Amino acid sequence: MENTTVVYYYQIVRRKVSSAMLWVYDYILTFDREVSLIWASQWSLTKILFLVSRYSAVVDLPMALYYSMAPHIAVKHCSRLHEAISWSIFVGISVAEVILVVRTYALSGCNRYVLLIFLSLWASGTCVCIVLVVLFFRSAVYEPPPFAGIPGCYLASGNKVILTMPFILVLSYDTNIMAYTLWLGINKHRHLKSPLKNILYRDGITYYIVLSAISLLNVLILESPIIPQTALQGLGTHVFFFLLVFLSVMHSILSTRIILHIRAVDRWTRMESTAVLSETDIVFRETRDPSRINTA
Repeated sequence: MENTTVVYYYQIVRRKVSSAMLWVYDYILTFDREVSLIWASQWSLTKILFLVSRYSAVVDLPMALYYSMAPHIAVKHCSRLHEAISWSIFVGISVAEVILVVRTYALSGCNRYVLLIFLSLWASGTCVCIVLVVLFFRSAVYEPPPFAGIPGCYLASGNKVILTMPFILVLSYDTNIMAYTLWLGINKHRHLKSPLKNILYRDGITYYIVLSAISLLNVLILESPIIPQTALQGLGTHVFFFLLVFLSVMHSILSTRIILHIRAVDRWTRMESTAVLSETDIVFRETRDPSRINTA
């Protein structure tokens, strides 16, 4: 039993490392676009949202790996470490959700009522989640691992009912935004051919499918028989924590790609417009000056 449990723990730790490597891989793939499309641009709300969503992972991923892999962490440090990781992930996911609101606002034709409604939902949901996270921290109890070979911190108990609610709220919020996005696509933009609109819809649908699946999986893990009815502990804790880290990584990757894609399409559109204007100007000047036309 002991050997099986230790092996299972290390399998989960490897999956956390894989989540970190996925973020690094995406960072390498998109770094050149970040430099040209983000760094070179003027400071704006969108740029700030991008940088926070992008680099919050630089804070929480190393801490999450230390939390799971470091041997002999003092129990008194586990609670503080868990809180630091959770708040960093919370900030990253919250900012990623704001980016989703900005995308929806753009799709609506910059309708201020749409922006107000979804920002209000975001703000109220964020406040509720803050309260729930604080309540969970108060219920969390850390103990030394039951087996010597288990690395990192060991959460002996914690109220899983409280912790389930933030994921349900995120899932509900994303579903509302996706429903509105689909309504716009069917009723407003069905016959509109625009590269930017296509990018916005494609990224939005991908964002929803991937992140909703992870959130739903977190809820199912929390409600599964491997975790006691009201307590989050043991193996279930590490499975849940892996999914939380993975959810944070995917929020960072997908939300920042939304901004990169929008800016890339915008730059391409402006370059195309400039090229057309330049060609028109050449034709106009040659028409005004027949001597410059090659008659050979």
